[in-house]
Amino acid sequence: MMTRDRRMSTAVIVVCLTALPLFGGCESLNRFTTGFNRGLDRVILKPISKVYVAVTPKPIRKGLGNAFDNLAYPNVILNDFLQGKFRQGFGDLGRFTVNSTIGIGGLLDVATRMGLEAHDEDFGQTLGVWGAPAGPYMVLPVLGPTTLRDLPDYPVRFVTNPLLYANPPIEASVPLGVVRAADSRSRAEDSIKSRDEAAVDRYLFTREAYLQHRLFLIHDGQMPLPELPELPDDEDEDTDQSGTIPPPPPPADSPD
Repeated sequence: MMTRDRRMSTAVIVVCLTALPLFGGCESLNRFTTGFNRGLDRVILKPISKVYVAVTPKPIRKGLGNAFDNLAYPNVILNDFLQGKFRQGFGDLGRFTVNSTIGIGGLLDVATRMGLEAHDEDFGQTLGVWGAPAGPYMVLPVLGPTTLRDLPDYPVRFVTNPLLYANPPIEASVPLGVVRAADSRSRAEDSIKSRDEAAVDRYLFTREAYLQHRLFLIHDGQMPLPELPELPDDEDEDTDQSGTIPPPPPPADSPD
């Protein structure tokens, strides 16, 4: 059974995700939250990430990143099957099994060397494949950009994480959460730097990049072509059905 603290955290997630869509689409609130997240990153997340990178050798960081990715992989497998990608789903199940066993809990990415390719699927993409509209764009405190359609992925991701059922003590779960946050922030450093250097309006840049990226994932990179406007059916009087201008009539014979 889950502990009381874990039940309380689950209830908080459900309440927050239920209330937040009421504010979706409000750009002023989104910009305020973006500023809050940027301040949080500047004061807490970025310094922790810098310390993490400075004190942790790159091979260890690579292994921890692999392990965190492996813990999140059951969510990928579930959504493979929900989207009807059965062959990919069984392949991803094999990838998770190999990395969890031979790869020592995911520290080593043995599956990639065996030809088992990694995929990126989540419940927001599944809803998109099922035809659900994206809904309003919103920025969540700490969590960042999302849409109404992507919100349900948070509880699905939560319940598919094996650590939920391992129920580690708080003395282990808190440091693990800090290391995971530092790892995620360190891997995002180059993207954040590129955005800050290239974007005139960082909020608009992030919003458009997020929406385009989600669309790319939903269509597995096969983006639909935009519909071309239909040509008018009315034909000009001076053209025949082939679309060419008829030759002028021959000149009339001049009288003698």
